[in-house]
Amino acid sequence: MFPGQGAQRLGMGQDEFVRLPELAQQADDILGYSIAALCAGGPIEKLSQTEYTQPALYVVNALRYLRHVEETGETPDYLLGHSVSEYVALFAAGVLDFASGLNLVAKRGALMAEAREGGMAAVLGLEGAAIEDLLRNEGITDIHAANFNMPKQIVVSGRRQAVAEAEELFLKAGASHYKVLPVSGAFHTPIMEEARAQFAEFIKSFMFACQQVPVISNVTARPHVDGEISARMIEQITAPVRWSESLRYLMAKGVTFADTVEIGPDGPPVVRPMFKRTELEAGPLDAAALAAEEEAAAAREDTEADHLAEAPKENPPDGLNEASVGFGRVTMENLGSRAFCEAFGLRYPYVSGSMYQGIASIGIVIRMAKAGLLGFFGAAGLSIPEIRSAIHEIRAQIPAGAAFGVNFIAHLNRPHLEDELTDLLLEEGVDIVEASAFMEVTPALVRYRAKSLERQGEKVRAKNRVIAKVSRPDVAAQFFGPVPEAVVEKLLKDRSVTAEEADLLRQVPMADAICVEADSGGHTDQGMPFALIPPILKLRDQAEARFPGFGPLFVGAAGGIGTPEAAAAVFVLGADFIVTGSINQCTAEAGTSDAVKDMLEGINVYDTAYAPSGEMFEFGSKIQVLKKGVFFPARAEKLVSFYRQHEGLEAIERKQRKQIEERYFGRSFDEVFAEIARVFPPAEIERAERMPKHRMALVFKRYYRDTTDWALRGETAHKVDFQIHCGPALGAFNQWVAGTELQSWRNRHADTIGLKLLEETADLLNGRLSALVR
Repeated sequence: MFPGQGAQRLGMGQDEFVRLPELAQQADDILGYSIAALCAGGPIEKLSQTEYTQPALYVVNALRYLRHVEETGETPDYLLGHSVSEYVALFAAGVLDFASGLNLVAKRGALMAEAREGGMAAVLGLEGAAIEDLLRNEGITDIHAANFNMPKQIVVSGRRQAVAEAEELFLKAGASHYKVLPVSGAFHTPIMEEARAQFAEFIKSFMFACQQVPVISNVTARPHVDGEISARMIEQITAPVRWSESLRYLMAKGVTFADTVEIGPDGPPVVRPMFKRTELEAGPLDAAALAAEEEAAAAREDTEADHLAEAPKENPPDGLNEASVGFGRVTMENLGSRAFCEAFGLRYPYVSGSMYQGIASIGIVIRMAKAGLLGFFGAAGLSIPEIRSAIHEIRAQIPAGAAFGVNFIAHLNRPHLEDELTDLLLEEGVDIVEASAFMEVTPALVRYRAKSLERQGEKVRAKNRVIAKVSRPDVAAQFFGPVPEAVVEKLLKDRSVTAEEADLLRQVPMADAICVEADSGGHTDQGMPFALIPPILKLRDQAEARFPGFGPLFVGAAGGIGTPEAAAAVFVLGADFIVTGSINQCTAEAGTSDAVKDMLEGINVYDTAYAPSGEMFEFGSKIQVLKKGVFFPARAEKLVSFYRQHEGLEAIERKQRKQIEERYFGRSFDEVFAEIARVFPPAEIERAERMPKHRMALVFKRYYRDTTDWALRGETAHKVDFQIHCGPALGAFNQWVAGTELQSWRNRHADTIGLKLLEETADLLNGRLSALVR
């Protein structure tokens, strides 16, 4: 017998972690934290939180069972576990492997921890039937009998206030004791239906083997039936734990108190005394009644077997052929990497990328977080006060603990902007960033990483997580490697990091994940995912071998993903997660103008083009933008050609100069430079006045800024000059949703798009897998 919640103690399992280090490490990799450290040092308040208690008890109980078998050589006749520890019993019975059981328990614990406004109370002195009669007769529908632990020790569960107010009612009915328990959820009641539904989706991707030893089900108080175990474990979340009846069943099978062994944390036994108490107060189930019940069940099984033998063979569901069914059905939950979802606190491996100047808006991030997806706020191009305000607004409107991130864009020529952003992120405790446009790791980004590193036993963990968006393997290698020593030394010299932080930096990779950016909107190297992803996956594998104690590293895919076919392709290549960008710009919450969204709603895959980047056109950097209905790509190219051909504005032929001033800027070059002089640092203006070429660059760059601002504000007088970053993924998306409700951008939302895309990707893969194995 394995005890459940309430049996946890500080110091539990330490011997087992030493004896079975491989399984302890496997648990750490799955959970993303050190289970040994949690059990050793807690604090107890953390260890007692449902999302930590359940996996901790599973690991400790499972390892102690393995130790027990090794030391005694005994094989049990029956197994049972109380509530969460039923998974330990299933592991011991060979139904689940260790990792699968822990993944299920971790998910179960996380879902149950999300329950709020619930409560539980222990009731002593009343039998279960009396409690159920009392609730029914009093018309109480928000309290339920949840745990039938012993004949006269029942736990009730329900709405928190109702549970607290029911004490007098139960005491008047004859209860000798009523104690409200320190939990926040109405566990094992219909109130947990939402958690049950989410868990039902999650559990689909796991295989349940046949029992090698009978396991008594909490739900039925009878041995599990092979083939129905998954259904019973889903039901367990909302069904009462029939522990007392389970013990009485075993008694009827001849089990005595002396035959029982409790395996759990060191300390006073928890569930074994329940056997003795139940034996004294109720005794075994009626043997004759139990025999009749089993005879009837056997007859039903024979009848069902006869019917199955006689029935015509049906086709596999949902278009799957028999061979593909053997591979397991693809679901939204088993797309990509479940470890990535657990590491970042997500339901699904789906991320909305950051689009600059708040196009990836507060509203997008909030909707993504509420849906259990990851959204990055588009901080590039915004001021520090604007970013701070956005962080506060997002936090105020998303569930506590929900994941969100902020874009951290590289500033090649203005590193002070990176430092200012790092200061803000550290002050606000933002623990996920999307690092974009980096060609090399910079001191400011390293400082953000360093300030979150902590040693956990022999391992180093990073609270501040970095997802680096790259399009070149050499850059990916930097992020999957340790921080360059020159950067560490510079930070030490500047006293930006401590000696201890510098030492920790040498022991971890710079990023937790790489997002491989193929041909996309905005800055792009026009890469192909089929060429980019494989070498970066290899770099990931090498990095995991180099940093074995850090935990799993991940590779995602971005660029060109706007349809289920595209998503399926990169998942099959091995992507752990996907990132979408352009398709989110054409949604109701996107932080751009309605005029832009109207233009984007109708584009096709051939309606984009490459244009010089306003920030880095001197270096030949390109961006992908909308070309349909605008002159921006051609005009941006023209300005770059003038910049390359002339040493200053005065060198441009008068007629051409006037044409550019009137058509591109709507004002003279001198007026543009005067505007720049009012906002740029004096040193920059002095340099421009000394260097005509630099003055020309500043003036031309103002066109890029104007075209962006005009588009964001929807100034239709300048519509032909709108600079709209966009990739062909949006054109593909538009064709996919044509004729549906999502044809209009006003009905599009980043979270619903993401969920629809994942759902149809899973369906597509099921169909393609079925076709491949025919």
